[in-house]
Amino acid sequence: MSVPESVVIPAHVQAASRAGSSAAEFVRFHEVYKSYGPNLVVMDKIDLEMRADDRLVIIGPSGSGKSSLLRVMMGLEGMQGGRIDFQGRPYIHGADSGRAKRIDGKLQKQIGMVFQHYTLFPHLSVLGNLVLAPVKAGGLSKTEATERARTYLARLGLESKLHAYPSQLSGGQKQRVAIARALMLEPKLMLFDEVTSALDPEMVIEVQNVMLQLADQKMAMIIVTHDMHFARDIATRVVFCAGGKIVEQGAPAEMFKCPKEARTREFLEKVLHLD
Repeated sequence: MSVPESVVIPAHVQAASRAGSSAAEFVRFHEVYKSYGPNLVVMDKIDLEMRADDRLVIIGPSGSGKSSLLRVMMGLEGMQGGRIDFQGRPYIHGADSGRAKRIDGKLQKQIGMVFQHYTLFPHLSVLGNLVLAPVKAGGLSKTEATERARTYLARLGLESKLHAYPSQLSGGQKQRVAIARALMLEPKLMLFDEVTSALDPEMVIEVQNVMLQLADQKMAMIIVTHDMHFARDIATRVVFCAGGKIVEQGAPAEMFKCPKEARTREFLEKVLHLD
């Protein structure tokens, strides 16, 4: 297993995060509403704030809207109401928010997302997967993008896999490549959706180590996970969702040792018992 010693976020991205850390509302959800038909409301007028130095971990039972929250934040799915601000600016407006539904494409490019099942293009090499978006959407030359890709892969312990294809990689290596691909556009915010749930235990450690290194450098993150131990290690704040609502949120020590709400206690007792 090859585990990187240090993943380095570019200095200007770190500086932007530090500058934004004094702002209370790096991300803000204003009464965000999303449903999949009348009988499945996954975000029921959600209000949520996040600072630029937060690692926000979203936990909750299946179907509670955790992944939907990330997909809406990334602009992959729409929402029926409310508004999301990002870096103090209007980012996404829902259809009933008093103006046309829209998304700010420039802000969207400052968000990176890593999915549970990698979503790498199988017909492209690792290098091809990494340089595609920076060249097509980020305005980099192929030479600049290739150099950036080599740098990230080296920091992630994957420099020998530059010309490999996804089918030639282990699950942990695929997920680290997916993280490198998300970092290629130098995002201000990273979203992680159950990125270790399909991995073997040894590979889980590989990926979690990369995320912990990003956390050490104050990368802003929103993480959905069922791994309560990892949540406790990486989170600055834990948010428990159920039934489309935020039931409770707080610091990891408070949430895992003495949750205030009965629904939170019930969930954690079941999950931690299983662990």
